[in-house]
Amino acid sequence: MSLFFRIIHQDKIKRISVAVTCIALAAQINIPIYTDGFILTLSVILLPIFLYFNDDLHPIPLTVGIAIGSPFFRGLLLLLTNNYALETIAQYIFTDVTFYLCYGFMYYLLYWNKAYRNNSSFFFTIVLCDYVSNILEISLLLHFSHYTLELFRLLFLTALLRSIISCLFVFLYHYFTLMVRKESHEKRYYYFLWSASAVKSEVYFMKKNIKEIERIMKNAYLLNKELGNEIDSNENGKIALTIARDVHEIKKDYQNVIIGLGSYFDTENNSSMKLSDILKIVLSYSRNLIRERKLDILITSKKQIDLQIKNHYYLVSILSNIIVNSIDAIGTQRQGEIVVLIKDQNNHVVISISDNGPGITADIKALIFQPGFSTKFNQKTGDIYRGIGLSHVKIIIKEQFGGSIEVLSDKERTTFLLTLDKEKLVLGESV
Repeated sequence: MSLFFRIIHQDKIKRISVAVTCIALAAQINIPIYTDGFILTLSVILLPIFLYFNDDLHPIPLTVGIAIGSPFFRGLLLLLTNNYALETIAQYIFTDVTFYLCYGFMYYLLYWNKAYRNNSSFFFTIVLCDYVSNILEISLLLHFSHYTLELFRLLFLTALLRSIISCLFVFLYHYFTLMVRKESHEKRYYYFLWSASAVKSEVYFMKKNIKEIERIMKNAYLLNKELGNEIDSNENGKIALTIARDVHEIKKDYQNVIIGLGSYFDTENNSSMKLSDILKIVLSYSRNLIRERKLDILITSKKQIDLQIKNHYYLVSILSNIIVNSIDAIGTQRQGEIVVLIKDQNNHVVISISDNGPGITADIKALIFQPGFSTKFNQKTGDIYRGIGLSHVKIIIKEQFGGSIEVLSDKERTTFLLTLDKEKLVLGESV
């Protein structure tokens, strides 16, 4: 624990030292006005910026450090130039120290010590701190005499302008960081939705496969009963019964996986999503994929209609699958192009996804919607790359959106045409 507190203490000293150094240097940019020794400096623009961004530091130690460092640096420079007597330099140092101490104590009382703070209170606090601290400094130089209305106006205008500039830097920086953070969060959200869509599509077919598992289990059990009626078939009957039991265990494990994935990715969510947002998610993922692979492919899109889609996860998965296929088909070809068009056709929505890849040959075209067919495999191992595949895409389009898919292809362009029922897009379909 002592090491931890030592590190925290060193960090505070480091930040105070940086603030002192920056403000001491900025104080050299100044304009002398009204009376000898009174200057308007750039440092008072930086002071509230350091206070704002070091909100976890107590302002008193910070301003005390600045009150020691900046005025004495100014005094050292005046001493080296030999333009002022030691008594005058000491007076200037004292009034500077008074300014920073007054500023720090007022900031602590009016803003930092309050339970509730906001940007408006910060602005009014630094205006008041600047104004009152300047009045105190010039009062010391004038020996609390020779006040004029013009002096107070000048000091208030100075405090107002410096505070506005400080707040502009602070709030613009905050706005910029919020924009960057929002963009980062949006990308992560898009990626999550894309991942959830892929999982939901897999779970959809896992649920359908449960029926196949039940059929195999039933047949194994029936085989066991059939063999039980035959002479000298005890061994085969036991094997059939073992198969039925094993398949039943596999079914239970399969169901547990479905339940787990379903709850984690909220596959029963009844929320809807705009078609334009779905397109944004799919294109964002696809463009990231293109950048990662360093390909020369441009994706453009145009839509005539925007709807609230109920089963949006499925549509994300469908569009992603087809667009990724187009990216794979174009590959390293120069000036690749993928065009996504969404058209409104009475009771249907037609989505066209076309690319200028090498095209699909007639023999492959006849097989692309067949279960298990894939042209993508690892050349070293021979393993087929996983994905829901076009056969599953066709099933989802038919069962979830009451639609169809067809492919048109020649040597110059391949186009997938998706015709989806508008009512089912909006109302959804239970899995």
